[in-house]
Parts: sequence; structure tokens; C-alpha cells
Amino acid sequence: MTTHPRLGEVGTTASPARHLPSPRAPADLHSEVRWRSSEAIVVRVTGEIDTCTAMGLERTVREHLRARPAALRVDMGEVSFFGAAGLRALHRARLLADDAGVHLVVDAGGSLAVQRALDLLDRICAASSSRA
Repeated sequence: MTTHPRLGEVGTTASPARHLPSPRAPADLHSEVRWRSSEAIVVRVTGEIDTCTAMGLERTVREHLRARPAALRVDMGEVSFFGAAGLRALHRARLLADDAGVHLVVDAGGSLAVQRALDLLDRICAASSSRA
């Protein structure tokens, strides 16, 4: 039986150090009511919407849905980052609004991050409905 001379060396060399990215500061999400009447509520959301803050967005929408206005507009024109968790939060908010009989309007305004995410969502929905 022959043994390869390098078999004893397996695992003896140190693997090169891999540097992980530095953790980023926690994202901020702020909301404020811009307009409130018995018929409509306009809420402005600012900051970043990611995994850490998406539940805050959903909580904000849910809180205003309790008032059962005819329409709830979420102004997201000053959102600087909008990740997949934000899309999930908006989807859940849409379901809650439908159950409450409230017309939910999401306004991307001048936020390129939100516009891109909503455009992508529109394309996905259009493609899935054309297959049916």
C-alpha cells in the first residue's frame, strides 16, 4: 500500500483571513402624520427600510388603519433605502388595508430606492398574471 506524502499535511496550512464587512449603524425610520381627516390620512415615512426597520413601517400602517379612513397614503419620497423586507411589510400592509376596507396608496415620490423596488414588484406581478 502506498501513501501519498501530502496526506499528512492536509489542514496544516492556515487559511487566508477573510475580512467581513464592518457592521453598519442601525437604520433609522421615522414617520409623521402630514394630514388627517375622517376620510384620509397621509403619513410621511423617512429614513431606511430594511430588515431592522420594516416592522416599524408595518406597525405605522397598522396603527393608522385602526382609524378606518377611506384612504391611507404613505408618502415614501424621503426613504433612502428600501429593501426586500420593506416590500414584504408593504404586502402585509396591503392585506390589512384590504381587510379593513381602506384604500392604501404608496407614493414613492422622489425616492429612487422606492421607485425601483415598486417598479420591480409591478413587473413581477405583471409577469405572474400573464402566466395565469
